[in-house]
Amino acid sequence: MQQIVNYLSNKYDIKTALLIAATQEYETLEKWLRDVKEIQVIHPSLEPKQIKEIDAIIFDYDCEQDIISHNYIQTKYLIGRMRKTENYFKVWESYREEADYIYIEQDRGLKPEQVTADIASCEVLEWEKKAGGIELSVILPVYNVAKYLPKCMDSLLKWKAPYVEYIFVNDGSTDESREIILRCAQNDSRIRLIDKDNGGCASARNRGIEEAKGRYIGFADPDDFIDETMFYKLFQRALMGNYEMAYCGYKEYYEEDGSTKDILNDCLKDPYLTGTYRKDKVQLLAVNTRVAIWRAVYRKDILKKNHIRFHESLKRFDDLPFRVEYIFAAGSAACVPEHLYYYRLGRKGQDVSCRDERLFVHFPIFDFLDKYTDEFKDERLQDLLQIVKIQTHGYALSKIEKKYKKEYIKRARQQLDRNMGYWRCVCLIMMYTGKGNLGWYTKMKLLNWNKRTDK
Repeated sequence: MQQIVNYLSNKYDIKTALLIAATQEYETLEKWLRDVKEIQVIHPSLEPKQIKEIDAIIFDYDCEQDIISHNYIQTKYLIGRMRKTENYFKVWESYREEADYIYIEQDRGLKPEQVTADIASCEVLEWEKKAGGIELSVILPVYNVAKYLPKCMDSLLKWKAPYVEYIFVNDGSTDESREIILRCAQNDSRIRLIDKDNGGCASARNRGIEEAKGRYIGFADPDDFIDETMFYKLFQRALMGNYEMAYCGYKEYYEEDGSTKDILNDCLKDPYLTGTYRKDKVQLLAVNTRVAIWRAVYRKDILKKNHIRFHESLKRFDDLPFRVEYIFAAGSAACVPEHLYYYRLGRKGQDVSCRDERLFVHFPIFDFLDKYTDEFKDERLQDLLQIVKIQTHGYALSKIEKKYKKEYIKRARQQLDRNMGYWRCVCLIMMYTGKGNLGWYTKMKLLNWNKRTDK
């Protein structure tokens, strides 16, 4: 209740309010509205049916259906509180066109001992209408994926929300990809096609970001597909709490036989289940989750404020620096504990199949990220980046062909030695990843020490 009073305290443009209340506690609020704020309070039972506009609708617990039944009223403010079992998203959808501002406080249903300094007893949805009405922009870079586009588009378009746009950036395709998108666009006005000369996946995604109208931005690769509820659930989770990032799990989809496998140990747990506003916890996602940028939604204002874009000079793995930059910049995150994205494996030419010198792209990536992280002057971020390097170089060394391994090890050693020595790295490995990366890292360092001793 106090948070609602605080919200109302600086709203001086409310002169009339419809009060829909179910608890005695709201009698105190009504008195405050009348005596302190000098607001004319109207009750539903006394409401003349001809009222079509009012300054504010203020509601209490257990009033979900009553609120929705009054959504014919144009109001500047919709303000209230809801129980955990009530559907805040349905209320938001009912009023997103009628209200200019929506403030909903939802009780988490926690026991007193579960409430801590990091986990409040409630979450707050605080929303302001924006021009155009687009809340989420989903960006797809398209290059010669006609074989996969229909399945991808079908999975995306099953969610019929009018406040979503799907931006397909045609990166100079020479197959029928463009025609497939245009045919679908005839039946769905939410589809936007942008044509550009071929410049690579990073340039296509950047063009999509520039064109996006949404408050949040999501990505999908057109050779993959999603559970039809994925973006609905991600946006819904991000909205309650105004989180700067919301993510879910994903599945590997094996093209050869159509089987799937959930990717486990990907941080679908607290504090991200309840949501966190601790920046240090958000930053841990850089080392505790896989890159997989397409199973999340991101706030566009964070991208703009921090000048975060995909690096067009990189021919592959451009999602890695984007992810690290965003996670280091974001201040809040929440997760949906379901595996809702289907990542297709078995397609010729995928970056994940690289075993040759293309894996050397990791070195310019981390050269950039070193400079980026240096600007924060934060030793902890350097530690986290070091772990990302160790994880990435360890992955590359497990994949790369033998003839490239010696040179890769040499350059990895130089890059890992940039900010810290062996023993600090060992401590970080044990702290953040367990023993998994300790073997190859120690072997690499011992080889270097042996060479120095031989000299």
